[in-house]
Amino acid sequence: MAYKEKECEQCHQKHTKRGRFCSRICSDEANRGRRWTPEQKAAVAEGLKQWHATSETAEVAAHNFISKGLHKEPDPVPPPTKSPLQSNQFVQDGDLWTTD
Repeated sequence: MAYKEKECEQCHQKHTKRGRFCSRICSDEANRGRRWTPEQKAAVAEGLKQWHATSETAEVAAHNFISKGLHKEPDPVPPPTKSPLQSNQFVQDGDLWTTD
């Protein structure tokens, strides 16, 4: 499927590809030069603060980030959830089976 002809915002080459850029390289180059405003930085920081304060996985994520794999102990894993199946039930090929 061909798209209408347009000019790449980075290298100004004509192309008929999807999107604003002619290639991934041009897209990466354009986004690399993007600058965050102080308001954007504050919004991201506030969102991360809320996530760290309320998320159950935030403690594990923080531990994994800080440890950088240097601890000999395995990283914490959340406990397995209880199975909704009864002791005499099992699932095979997407079907629920009950044993006697």
